[in-house]
Amino acid sequence: MFEAIKRSQEEQGLDPWGPFADGEEWELIKWLFRHVGQTGIEEFTKLPITSKLHTSFSSKYALMKAIDKLPQSSEWNLKAITIEGDLLGQDGQRQTEEVEFWLCNPVDCIRELMANPTFCDSICFEPQQVFDDKEGMTRCYDEMWTADWWWEMQNRLPEGAAVVPVILASDKTSLSQFRGDQEVWPIYLTIGNISKDIRCQPSKHACVLLGYLPTTKLECFSRTTRSVAHYRLFHYCMTQILEPMVDAGKTGVPMTCPDGYVRHLYPILAAYVADFPEQCLITCCKESRCPKCTVACKNRGDLASSDARTPKHTLKNLQKYQKGDMQTKEFEDKLGLRAIYEPFWATLPHSDIFQSITPDILHQLHKGVFKDHIVAWCTEIIGEEELDARFRALTSYAGLHHFKKGISKCKQWTGADQKELQWVFLGVIAGAVDSRVLGAVCGVLDFIYYAQYQSHTEATLRKMDEALKRFHQNKAVFMDLGIRSDFNIPKIHSMIHYTTSIRLFGSADGFNTELPERLHIDLAKRAYRASNQRDYVIQMTKWLRRQDSLYLQDLFLTWYHSLKPDGVNLNNADDPDSLESGSESDIWVRRLNRFNMVNNERGYYLPTSCPLPNTPLSYVQETHQAPLLVQTLEAYLCATTFPMTRQPIRIHSFDQIDVFKYITILAPSCQHISDTKRLFRIRVSPESLPRDARKKPTPAIFDTALIVEDMREFTGSGIAGKYITHSTCVGQIKVIFKLPVSSFLGKTMHPLAYIHWFRPLQSFDDPTKMFCLTRSSRQHGPNAEVISVDRILHPCHIIPQWGDITDVDKFLLNCYIDLDLFDRLQL
Repeated sequence: MFEAIKRSQEEQGLDPWGPFADGEEWELIKWLFRHVGQTGIEEFTKLPITSKLHTSFSSKYALMKAIDKLPQSSEWNLKAITIEGDLLGQDGQRQTEEVEFWLCNPVDCIRELMANPTFCDSICFEPQQVFDDKEGMTRCYDEMWTADWWWEMQNRLPEGAAVVPVILASDKTSLSQFRGDQEVWPIYLTIGNISKDIRCQPSKHACVLLGYLPTTKLECFSRTTRSVAHYRLFHYCMTQILEPMVDAGKTGVPMTCPDGYVRHLYPILAAYVADFPEQCLITCCKESRCPKCTVACKNRGDLASSDARTPKHTLKNLQKYQKGDMQTKEFEDKLGLRAIYEPFWATLPHSDIFQSITPDILHQLHKGVFKDHIVAWCTEIIGEEELDARFRALTSYAGLHHFKKGISKCKQWTGADQKELQWVFLGVIAGAVDSRVLGAVCGVLDFIYYAQYQSHTEATLRKMDEALKRFHQNKAVFMDLGIRSDFNIPKIHSMIHYTTSIRLFGSADGFNTELPERLHIDLAKRAYRASNQRDYVIQMTKWLRRQDSLYLQDLFLTWYHSLKPDGVNLNNADDPDSLESGSESDIWVRRLNRFNMVNNERGYYLPTSCPLPNTPLSYVQETHQAPLLVQTLEAYLCATTFPMTRQPIRIHSFDQIDVFKYITILAPSCQHISDTKRLFRIRVSPESLPRDARKKPTPAIFDTALIVEDMREFTGSGIAGKYITHSTCVGQIKVIFKLPVSSFLGKTMHPLAYIHWFRPLQSFDDPTKMFCLTRSSRQHGPNAEVISVDRILHPCHIIPQWGDITDVDKFLLNCYIDLDLFDRLQL
């Protein structure tokens, strides 16, 4: 693709930036389109100072004409549809309605994704089997090419063919925030050949807009038939959009791939990402039924599998009902189908639409099972007042939303809010509900956390099944307490299909509906705001085409620069959004370079500038609640810095240290969570007075962490499973400090931390599957120690144990505070 652009520019005698003057003007144009609206661009071109820039354009119109000359991506096509309803008009004829929808050719979209050289290191064309052990016995399921579906498809195709697993996503969204009823229904496309880490980042442009479906109200139909008419219109439009994939999936299409080779590719619909209502719409099912299996309505709350739906049997039943060979009761009540006689997936080769429905972690688990059901049931058991009081009393944690007013008054919940509620919910309700309720909640939370793993083995999939089984074993408690009369809930039933989908398509994090929700911002809402809100779809497509042209031109310039290793960078190296300087790998490397590495896996970072230099020890002891700081510092220095001295080290309260308010810990990568190391902040901040006298003081924050208790028993590889109890312990960090350079006490290898220990991790709370903690004491005071910060492994969160009265000396070690700690604390 870029070779063709280069030849075209050379034939026209244009520079690489053409039709613009030079690289500086190109950077100006990118900035204008990124940060300035249409009206702002017009005003900018009319400013007197703009004429002194000597740009190649003098008005917005000229600029837009120049952008329209840039290389373009897939062409947008308009199709008009005349819909005939069942209502009669005043003339006695059936009413009609004219609608239009915009679409791109899906094969052309795939061709452009394949031609993008930035995906060269993140793309795969053949299935693989990955194992977690040297013996090749423990199978891993991660990327789509490591799962079973790809192997099955590869065996169906002729030798030398390459599979292109097409992933579609759709979600109707509102465009106007405060007034009006403007809606748009985008269809997105990506391919499973591209790594999920890349395709799930909107900035990588690995997921493209395929079309806008019509959002008409179909008022030419009566109320009783309008719903089915909506179903049929959706399937008709999808048939039109995906028509080019029928022949391409049967015979294959030669395409140039990111590595420069031409392969014979077969685009096959593999997965469809949608929320539950659209899943039913896609599969022609009623919303009271499962889109993947034939389970009866009254059996959806059971932990039992039913026969899977198949395209062959579904199409056969649709034809029988259309011919009148099947009763409505059997068709709708038993089979749960809608009368859609020409579904779009009927002609797609090698596709099983029911199998293609992927897990929806956001709507099914975070919002559905957990927030809408588990939280609501537990709130009814405990009571809103008591539950809110427990949330207000929670200890803080970096990144955790503090529900200072409780949760009963929250009206709008984002996906992030629902996740943070999961972090603490089990510990909050412990002591207020029956152990069976805790068992059910624990089962649901474990399932949700396992479902978010980026890499699975057969062991983690078994744990998912065990967690689901635990919920079903304890769910009867909600019926005993009068909260529920049944569990015939579609989203609870959907959990049965998760492990099967993971074995087929890889880990569920690659198919989350959070990506379409995020794409709405760039490909729907921003495009709508760029229009005049009247006849907006055609304006949105034009705006999107120009955005794609700018992105394509930027890719071309980056590629062109790569051909000239000694040349001048055509892009601005200081632009954080440029492809060169803004790449995540470069940013990550720069961040890692700031860390002091303890070993190859762990490290820490302190701010270069100390916020509280040369602070007297007496002041630190008082403000940081560190009464034994002087004594413990003396003991540490005697044991480490001056181990051979015969005279005891004397430290006075007027001696000074450099105090820091936080430390960032670099934790090792975790197989199931992330291939990269992870950053965690530990806060150590005393109470501070506000600048505004009307406000209350900011409360003190002293985070807790898992700390190596005995370095001789520590393996150096972090924390994992049962080994946590052998060499690590929980401590509350009260002070993070360094000895000043001019100090007579010398210099330590690492910064120091003053901590108050908790007792060893020996007691375990079975209902919550958490360690029990109590503060350690010595001589009627805290068990305090000064340690080197390289012994700090990972921040942790402790939750007070509630009874009739909150016991501030008893806590639970919260294993749900983040996915990394959850995985490492599994026993």
